[in-house]
Amino acid sequence: MLHNSQTCPSTVSGSGFAQFEKNWFAVQLKEGRIMSELRDMGFRGGVKIQCKEILAMLSLLMLLGGLIFHKFILGSAVYLFKDIGSDTLNTFYPAFINIAETLWRGELPGWSFEQGLGQNVFPFSLSDPTTYPLYLLGSENLAFGIIWVELFKIIGSGLLFFSFLKKRAVDTRAAYMGGLLYAFSGFMIIGSGWYIFSTLGLYVALILLSFEMLYLERKWWLFPISIALLAALNVVNLYTCSVFLFLYVLLRVFGDEAGSFKQFSKLLVSMALLGALGILISSVLSVPNLMQMVASPRVSGEASYTNNLSAPPMFELGDGNYLVTWLMRTFSSDLLGNGTLENINSYKGWRNYLEAPLGYCGLITLLLVPQLFTLLKARQRIVYGMFLGIFIFATIFPWFRRGFWLFQGDYFRDFSLYTAIIFILFSALAFDKFIKGEAVNRLVLGISFCVSISLLYFPYGIILQDDFDGYTPLSEAIDQEIQLKILLFLILLVAGLILFASKKFVSYAAFCILMITFAELATFNHHTVDMRYVITNQELHQKTGYNDYSTDAITLIKRQDQDFFRIEKNYGSTVHRSLNDAKVQHYYGSSSYSSFNQLNYINFLGVTDVLDPKNEDETRWVKGVKDSIALQVLTGVQYFLFKGGWESSPDNIYSKIGSVGDVNILKSRYALPMGIAYDTYITQTNFSRLTGENRQIALMKAIMIPDAIALSLPSMSEISGQHVSNSDYGLDELSLDTEKLKLNRLFITDFSDNHINGRIKTKLKQLVFFSFPFDPNWSATVNGKDTEMLMVDGGLSAVLVEPGDNVISLQYDTPYVKAGLCFTMLGLLIYGILLLRNRNATKLKTKMYEMS
Repeated sequence: MLHNSQTCPSTVSGSGFAQFEKNWFAVQLKEGRIMSELRDMGFRGGVKIQCKEILAMLSLLMLLGGLIFHKFILGSAVYLFKDIGSDTLNTFYPAFINIAETLWRGELPGWSFEQGLGQNVFPFSLSDPTTYPLYLLGSENLAFGIIWVELFKIIGSGLLFFSFLKKRAVDTRAAYMGGLLYAFSGFMIIGSGWYIFSTLGLYVALILLSFEMLYLERKWWLFPISIALLAALNVVNLYTCSVFLFLYVLLRVFGDEAGSFKQFSKLLVSMALLGALGILISSVLSVPNLMQMVASPRVSGEASYTNNLSAPPMFELGDGNYLVTWLMRTFSSDLLGNGTLENINSYKGWRNYLEAPLGYCGLITLLLVPQLFTLLKARQRIVYGMFLGIFIFATIFPWFRRGFWLFQGDYFRDFSLYTAIIFILFSALAFDKFIKGEAVNRLVLGISFCVSISLLYFPYGIILQDDFDGYTPLSEAIDQEIQLKILLFLILLVAGLILFASKKFVSYAAFCILMITFAELATFNHHTVDMRYVITNQELHQKTGYNDYSTDAITLIKRQDQDFFRIEKNYGSTVHRSLNDAKVQHYYGSSSYSSFNQLNYINFLGVTDVLDPKNEDETRWVKGVKDSIALQVLTGVQYFLFKGGWESSPDNIYSKIGSVGDVNILKSRYALPMGIAYDTYITQTNFSRLTGENRQIALMKAIMIPDAIALSLPSMSEISGQHVSNSDYGLDELSLDTEKLKLNRLFITDFSDNHINGRIKTKLKQLVFFSFPFDPNWSATVNGKDTEMLMVDGGLSAVLVEPGDNVISLQYDTPYVKAGLCFTMLGLLIYGILLLRNRNATKLKTKMYEMS
């Protein structure tokens, strides 16, 4: 058993059990399984946490959370951002709506035509259990529930980090401080405005607690659950956390005078086995997530930052812009501006408000971390110093930080969280020692204060540059009001620490530090949250945003047209021209903003010269086909919602059929149905010789196929593409091409996101084209016989049919879910067996105690 892996006889007599326990405990001490503080205090295992301590911590967290987020709690605004955090509005919220409505229909998320030209949306849809309450609220009330989910994560992370510190035998008051600093760190508060980062903070705190339970008490049951949650959330986060946890285990084992490599290796083996069990449990969610990431343009495609990010020299210092941003954001998340945009208070510095360093975790850490090194023993100073030094070194020399991300991104994110954990942990350990009677080193305190003030006020003369190519002198970028508040709080904290010099003031000193820290976190985080541009309650009920006149226009169109069609818009319904409007307003379009867009859709847009598949940004922010007339026709864009003077648009293929509010409803005269049969093809080789718009025009005349299957289509004619030219291709020729293709159309008799039935009559053995991306998990039957689906046009779908009447049925089976579920059930079975054996072993041990 993992919880009983140490040296232990298979049978122990009742009379000898007490002696065995004594000997066993001595072995644990010798191997360094219990931290030195607990050895001195005579404890075995971790410290038991009292209920009243948990309630006190909960009260502090709730009070501080209420002060910071009061306008959202009272309902005057919802936690959706219109500024740099517009991902909440343009990405997460549309996904929440799409998932919620799918679940309320009694279905699991699968293929959705509301993203791009269609994509599997199961990956990442159910990966975060903290979002499940939002889905229960339904799409109409979902927005109001977001703040409560975020508060749950913030408060929950504080409670877990408090419990983690208590397991390490930290004084309760020091643990209170640590819990507050963690829950209201820059990473957690700014991260709560991107949702997934606060979830990461919650799970990492849970993993730290579960590790201490395993390490100190041999209680293993929580560790695989915490790993399962993180693996389901995102395997990338699991990887980064594993790197950090490995370093933390080094600190825990070798930071103890009795720590040994043997004990370290045994601990790692136990953690690896339990971690593997957790990953197995998560498989139903983590495997589909991982496979979608692997199949995305960022991994399997050509869009990757790897070469660019790994190219600079390893030991090249970060530039002044980068390093000064890191220093200033350690004092306050908003010292260089807030997350607002186009505002005098907006963020100015390296990268953007989220991806810049998120180092703020309380000013007290700047004073306490140096103090800890005056209180440690020689070996501990080396181990603790190396642990902290690794993260500072990787910050100063960015090549190593980018290497931490496997050169897939140039940002901080998780890295900031792990750095903050080190600062908070070290500060809590120092604070604990002061409460227990250790003396504050006044010289080090004075130096720390002077260095902090010097770094805060030094005239660097740096010109800051942000992601939007804005240039601002540092002297103008710094918020002087926040700078002054930092100075005042540092003075108060120094005064509070000096109180520890007198033993009779120790209790007062601890209380003062806690209250000053509480006030500081409330002050700075209220600024972080309250200054942001958010959606108000009033806006939700006005004809703005996703609730604009687009919804009325789409309702009107659906009432008149029951066939399959796509809609494009020349505007976005929210800020920054949202590309995911279709998920909220419930129509089929072609745009998509996602980190992992469907690879074959990107390939199709790449071969038609709509985007550059090697440009990582273009593969995420996909405008779709709205800028190409030929591709609009090909993919079945039947309607166009237009604001402004639509009549002036060149080569207009639309006619106005009505208007609602400020939205003109245009209908295409040429749009093709979803399924059409081509009798002409062009090989990939000949197609590749065309360029630009000629490629798009070629697809109106022939279906583009791989060279290898051309011989199997003797009844279809081939064109070389030599006579395709956009210079003489007008609306008359477009009309001829579309009328020809419409003669062999698929009549859809049954349609849903995951199942399509239709019938088509053909004169030849030819290809039936479908205007959605090829995915190997779409299966087809023609007249009841299984038929292979083919990839055509560089990334779309087709099936081969025989002459005559053909009944076609297409079915999508969400990949990896069934296999993942089997692995999950196996993992839960193993977990249940281990729990049962653990329970039986505990009963036996209790009985033996009673017999002795």
